[in-house]
Amino acid sequence: MDLIISMGLVGAMLSMLGMGLLISYYGSSKTRNVGVVFLLIGVAIAYYVTLPENYADVAFWNSMLAFIGGMVGGIIGIIIFLIAIIKS
Repeated sequence: MDLIISMGLVGAMLSMLGMGLLISYYGSSKTRNVGVVFLLIGVAIAYYVTLPENYADVAFWNSMLAFIGGMVGGIIGIIIFLIAIIKS
C-alpha cells in the first residue's frame, strides 16, 4: 500500500474505533446503535489493514510511525498550551 493510503486507513480505523467506543458507551439508546456501527466499521478496516500482504509492507509501518508521532506531538502541544493557560 502507498504511504498516504496506509496513513488514511490507520487514521480512519483508530478514529472509528474510538468514536464507536465512546458513542456506544455514553450514547442514548438510539445513538448506541450508531456507535456499534462505527465499531464494526473500525474492526473491518483493522482487518483489512492487518492482512498479511498489507501488514508486512514498509509503508504500513511508516504510516503507523507517522500517525503515532503526530498524536504524541499533538498531545504534547495541548499539554504545553494548558500549562501556559493555567500559569497565567
